Amino acid sequence: MKLWTAALMMATLSGCGTIKTLNDEKGAADTLARHSSNCQSIPRAYSGAVYQFCTLNAPPVSGPHWSAPTIALDMALSAVADTVLLPYTGYQQYQQGDIKVRRKQY
Repeated sequence: MKLWTAALMMATLSGCGTIKTLNDEKGAADTLARHSSNCQSIPRAYSGAVYQFCTLNAPPVSGPHWSAPTIALDMALSAVADTVLLPYTGYQQYQQGDIKVRRKQY
């Protein structure tokens, strides 16, 4: 049972918007641009929840990680993680500003 719980937690965290935007902010922004999200930028404070909102604010994409219930669940979990990390991301927001979603030709 502990192994199953650990595997479930790892699967959840691997798709967590907070982790994605903190570890690879340019990659997260490029993913939104590639999927034609309507978002132009992502604030660093609450970046995970906003990233998931921007994912929902794009045309539908196939795949198990892109279903609306999965994204909504991750948005809620990301909001909790974003709240814990708010002192760090708030400082980053003050120093660096928003993460720009770069529009490239895909």
